[in-house]
Amino acid sequence: MALPRLTGALRSFSNVTKHEDYSEELADLMTKRSKLHEQLLKSDLTWKKIIKFVDDNLDKKEHQTVNGDLKTILQAAKQIVGAENGQEAIESGAVFLFKTFHRKECVGHDETKAIKQMFGPFPSSSATAACNATCRIASHFTEEQLTALIQMAEEQNGDNRVFFGKNIVFSFDMHDLDHSEELPVNGETDAQKIISLDYNKFLNNQLNHLQNYCDEKSDLKSLEKVDDSFLWCEVGKYLNESQGGTPGGPTTEDLCCTLYEMLASTKSGDELQNELFELLGPEGFELIEKLLQNRSLILERSLTCPNDNRFQTLQEQCKKFIGENAKPNYGCQVTIQSEQEKLLMKQYRREEKRNARKERQAGEDGEVSGEGLMCFDPKELRMQRELALLNARSMPVLGRQREMDFEKIHYPHVYDSRAEAMKTSAFIGGAKVFLPESVQRENNKMYEEVKIPHSEPMPIGIEEKIVYIKDLDEIGQLAFKGMKRLNRIQSIVFETAYNTNENMLICAPTGAGKTNIAMLTVLHEIRQHVQHDVIKKDEFKIVYVAPMKALAAEMTNYFSKRLEPLGITVKELTGDMQLSKGEILRTQMLVTTPEKWDVVTRKSVGDVALSQLVKLLILDEVHLLHEDRGPVLESIVARTLRQVESTQSMIRILGLSATLPNYLDVATFLHVNPYIGLFYFDGRFRPVPLGQTFIGIKTTNKVQQLNHMDEVCYENVLKQIMAGHQVMVFVHARNATVRTAMGLREKAKNNGHICHFLSPQGSDYGQAEKQISQSSTCR
Repeated sequence: MALPRLTGALRSFSNVTKHEDYSEELADLMTKRSKLHEQLLKSDLTWKKIIKFVDDNLDKKEHQTVNGDLKTILQAAKQIVGAENGQEAIESGAVFLFKTFHRKECVGHDETKAIKQMFGPFPSSSATAACNATCRIASHFTEEQLTALIQMAEEQNGDNRVFFGKNIVFSFDMHDLDHSEELPVNGETDAQKIISLDYNKFLNNQLNHLQNYCDEKSDLKSLEKVDDSFLWCEVGKYLNESQGGTPGGPTTEDLCCTLYEMLASTKSGDELQNELFELLGPEGFELIEKLLQNRSLILERSLTCPNDNRFQTLQEQCKKFIGENAKPNYGCQVTIQSEQEKLLMKQYRREEKRNARKERQAGEDGEVSGEGLMCFDPKELRMQRELALLNARSMPVLGRQREMDFEKIHYPHVYDSRAEAMKTSAFIGGAKVFLPESVQRENNKMYEEVKIPHSEPMPIGIEEKIVYIKDLDEIGQLAFKGMKRLNRIQSIVFETAYNTNENMLICAPTGAGKTNIAMLTVLHEIRQHVQHDVIKKDEFKIVYVAPMKALAAEMTNYFSKRLEPLGITVKELTGDMQLSKGEILRTQMLVTTPEKWDVVTRKSVGDVALSQLVKLLILDEVHLLHEDRGPVLESIVARTLRQVESTQSMIRILGLSATLPNYLDVATFLHVNPYIGLFYFDGRFRPVPLGQTFIGIKTTNKVQQLNHMDEVCYENVLKQIMAGHQVMVFVHARNATVRTAMGLREKAKNNGHICHFLSPQGSDYGQAEKQISQSSTCR
């Protein structure tokens, strides 16, 4: 029998239902994938099979020469496929080259087309080397041996596959009916029954049958007498049928009391129907129907008896039907007790043991002492239990004490919907997480696509106020010249960034305006060194640490334009842009990389004065702590914090990041007060909503995966370009950039879509082309 139904809240905090171990599901999925991968390896031609074929059919003298040719094919496949795609993809590419050239003596037009269609643009020298090596290998074998090798893989690949529905047997047997024969009705032939094709007559017959059935059913229902024993008997039948006498379940009396209280409540029939279904489960459909139909009669009959003896009367009347010596039937029971009830039950068992001990002593002594037997009244215990159950109705599922033990810490400026969802009772109880209902799915032979729409924006809070530039002081208005107001995230951060010296950690989506937040902290530092409307430029230095040289150059241009009206000098200090000591002294803001600033601050003598003048340290992309360059960034922060402690000087630290899941750990590392300086904004604060599309390639062959990924990439790029959007394609490695770009261009030429990829040569085209040609990354 299925377990009783409970609400989600009760199921989450009880051990009634077994919590599902989702790691097992993941393990099963990985096992299925590995088995499928093994089956494909067995059925398809692999590089290991080719090596085994060579070892089995050649002498040891020829092995060295053939092994050299096999390495040549692997090296050619590595150059064509790309080393970044892994050894498995390279071996699959080598198998493709072997199958393409095993009967060819040179690289022809068809072979070039097949390789270009599979891998995109490729070096011709690699294809030539693979073709020559394959010809030398094939010369050691006969035509029949090579054909057997290729056909064996193809046969295994084709014959063992059983498509869905192929093994379903359909029956096309037809029964010919003679117009002179009578049709069987309900499996019986009746000579007196005449089948007519008159629809009206058929409809009248069916209505008559239905009326007779309803009359019989109403007569049966009328025979059921609703008296004082009706509830007791029906509950007994339910327990006998559903539980089957299983021990450990509720008694008939307990279930009658519970059902009577539910029927006597003021709830409507629909509400009561749901509660009864959760209590009795699907096996109690018939009982629920009878209880709801005879609700008023059950209450009326029960109220005619005295309240104290109501269920005793039911029990006495029911004993006439089931017999005095019948054993009670038990069903599956879920008991939910409070701490007070547990103590009462312990006290009851303790008194029971004490009374039993006294009875044994009295039996041995031949005396009966009733003083100890009456010290504990079971009726009083039952009254206390009923009172506790009544009080529990108005109490929350989670008690006060539990809430105090697991108090939820709330940070005022953290807007993390995922963290909030993980604190809910359903998530703690092991509930599964599903995709939203608006998800769109597309499934075809090549791939499966799942489109997740963008999340709804965060509702505007009561305390949120947009900050307008005209309301700032003179320094702020000069720096933000041309802007009317700050955006939503900048307005939330404004008070802490512009008017305090607190360390800050800002986690916000890309394009949310984190650079202007850094500008607010820069302006606050400048305002602290203004005396008599004059900025004391030699009293402070501001350091902006950017992860890349290109980003450092971009930030230098941005801050130079913004701070130019204030007379603040901004310089770039990287490996490509060296500054003299005099230039550094005349500069108020330095934009540098982590490695360069690490070298500067490591020096014990030369740049001590420079490091002591630093009052603001801005760390962009602070999530680099988790990457290879993390130790460099960590040493910069540690050295800065050590300087603050040793010199008792004030150096403000600002961390900026777009993706930072463990923001609390990083805030602790940066000495950020989480109640003041920690700001986390999730995807609901994106200025441009972001939708997500996941595409899963179905094939497990690495070469086919690359080919299909290029096909899907081209389809999506073309779709966005034809819609008038700009497209940026990210790849896994630098050397795959050119290969992907050449592949997209080749597909556009072959499909006649190259016109959509050509930009109109307007007035800015020549200038953009000049900038690209001068860029160091394109050389």
